[in-house]
Amino acid sequence: MYQEIKALASRLLSRRPISASTVNNHPSSSVTQGFCEHLVAIRGVHVFVRTLGDPRNKAVICWHGFARNGSDFLSLARGLSASHFVICPDTPGRGYSDWIDPDRYDFSFYQSLAVDLLKEFKVSGRADWVGTSMGGALGMMMAANPKTRQLIDRLVINDIGPEVPQDAIERIREYASEPQYFSSLNEARTYFEWIYAPFGYLSDEEWDLLVTHSLRRLDDGRLTQHYDPQILKQFGGAQNPTLAWAMFSSITCRMLLIRGMDSDILPASIADRMVNSALRVERLDVPNTGHAPFLNTPEQISEIRSFLSD
Repeated sequence: MYQEIKALASRLLSRRPISASTVNNHPSSSVTQGFCEHLVAIRGVHVFVRTLGDPRNKAVICWHGFARNGSDFLSLARGLSASHFVICPDTPGRGYSDWIDPDRYDFSFYQSLAVDLLKEFKVSGRADWVGTSMGGALGMMMAANPKTRQLIDRLVINDIGPEVPQDAIERIREYASEPQYFSSLNEARTYFEWIYAPFGYLSDEEWDLLVTHSLRRLDDGRLTQHYDPQILKQFGGAQNPTLAWAMFSSITCRMLLIRGMDSDILPASIADRMVNSALRVERLDVPNTGHAPFLNTPEQISEIRSFLSD
């Protein structure tokens, strides 16, 4: 793991931009022993994707939260790769994927990307879906939409519901809209350990990986967050709880709802209602975490693996 962290840090600090010459342009057709990196062109956008596992296995898409990227699932991917082909994209505007027109940073476009991503990786049959926060909301939309619900077999929803308290939305908007600048990785780590403390337990190595994947270098040599500030343009729009709950209630696939017990995004009252509003909802409450559980501990991985496998 140390060598991986060292390599990631070297890659970050070299300032070499990711391009089609530095990653695989097309999904590998061979059985992979470790993570593979792909830069795939979908709807005119280059989407960076990490994969792990045998492509002949059932696919599981792991979709990250609003201001995060697919590297958040490194630990979970290792835990699922024996039974699944794990696909972890960076949403456009995040990580190594393209920055795009701000008007395209919306769920409608992300749904189209998800459908095309499954085609790109030649996924046949239904796939499982693990979504944290924004990724969980996207998974619910996919599972509820009559045009895409047949693509989703089992759905893991990590700390998000059909509606979100406005105070929590404002909290995320406040920290995500404020650019941060760092002179060193150590300075950045101090910040990320504070802002992402609600993720719960991360090992020292996992914190190092989170930091190296959360930064990009500016022309003046400073480090800043990995995402396009314009992703906020369409964040936190007006909610329609009546429609959102109707959508959720229409989902028929099996669901595992994971909730950080200290979460402000998914209060207990909303989680309770979710369990009682759809047909097949199981629930896991994670102590000593807020928004959102990082899905990295042996206990969390075991619960997800069991849900996807039984």
